[in-house]
Amino acid sequence: MSGHRRGETPPGAPPPPAEYEFVDDSHGIGSVASALESSAGPVAVDVERASGIRYSERAFLLQLRAADGPALLVDPETAGQTVGPLAGVLSSRPLLLHAASQDLPSLRQLGIWPTSLIDTELAGRFLGIERVNLGAMISEHLGIGLAKAHSAADWSRRPLPAAWLDYAAYDVLFLHELADAVLPRLDDLGRREWFEAECRHLVDSGPAPAAPDPWRRLSRLSSLRDTRQIARARELWMARDRVASERDIAPKRLLADAAIIEAARTAPTTRSELLAIDGFDGPHRRRLADEWLAALEWAAELGRGDLPDRQAPRGEHPPHTTWKRTDPEAAALLDTAREAIGSLADELGIEPGLLLKPATLRLWAWRAATTDAGDDAALLHRVLRDEGARGWQVELTEAPLLEAVHDFRSED
Repeated sequence: MSGHRRGETPPGAPPPPAEYEFVDDSHGIGSVASALESSAGPVAVDVERASGIRYSERAFLLQLRAADGPALLVDPETAGQTVGPLAGVLSSRPLLLHAASQDLPSLRQLGIWPTSLIDTELAGRFLGIERVNLGAMISEHLGIGLAKAHSAADWSRRPLPAAWLDYAAYDVLFLHELADAVLPRLDDLGRREWFEAECRHLVDSGPAPAAPDPWRRLSRLSSLRDTRQIARARELWMARDRVASERDIAPKRLLADAAIIEAARTAPTTRSELLAIDGFDGPHRRRLADEWLAALEWAAELGRGDLPDRQAPRGEHPPHTTWKRTDPEAAALLDTAREAIGSLADELGIEPGLLLKPATLRLWAWRAATTDAGDDAALLHRVLRDEGARGWQVELTEAPLLEAVHDFRSED
């Protein structure tokens, strides 16, 4: 463990010295677990990843703090990507996070499955605060300025520089005070129940299902003219993903999307043709030329029946951006429903997406406009239930959405 250090001075009112203890061995992790187990109240938690640098979203640093005392910075890497008994302690305690949805996947990889949490960013959204990032909220509510100089740092680097540890400590040192400042305002507005329901939803929600064709997220894939070109792009994407996973490198650091699209368009068959494409050059990428050529050769040998469709498989409804042209009635109902939800959100001073997910609104509008539901209220309840809308959301949005569909039916 190491003692406290003074952090870099951010703009505005500087924070007090960043007091922390740094733990990078199993014995130290056991001591942290014991200390937190004997503390009271929620434990403030944050995670540092190496997004955009490493393939995985695993935690390279875990920041913790009880209601008082120093920050506890735990390095899971030197302990073999485990936090031992700390996982059980944190799984049984209320956790205090900022933007919990970003950190929960990394925590779960460490075996930390919280049973309850408090999300100060979510509280800010329910309060209608315009800027809900951690630095802005701490500045507004606590009068302390925090620098974010290392937010995009390579946290997989070892040893971690002292200035980075200072930065990491500040991410949890003020979370309890921030919660004390903003949570009572939820009570003042009568929104504590909404907030707690959303926090429970975060705890209960599992990982998002994987996209059926993740390679279709390639930038500018739509610029390719035919299915053979799309097949080349798919095979290159899959080769890139496999190599990136094996080497724990962010895929786009290994090979840019633009390079994949250009190779899919031009179909190089030799090493020299491939390396002439911008993005495939450089000593590290040259060593992988055989991987990329093998992917292109595989795509060239695919039979017509194995080529991908030009368009992604359609879900229950086509892209809503096409509705005005292909399904004008659905487009009209969606516009009316959006206006209704937008007006309600303005009245409450919160963002519309907090009231209802846009995808849920689109699904309901499509079904209501294109099927003979018979009972509009029953259809709405069914969609909201199946899409996981919380009780407070149903209570607030039911009346304006039923009024929207009533107006839509009256115009027919």
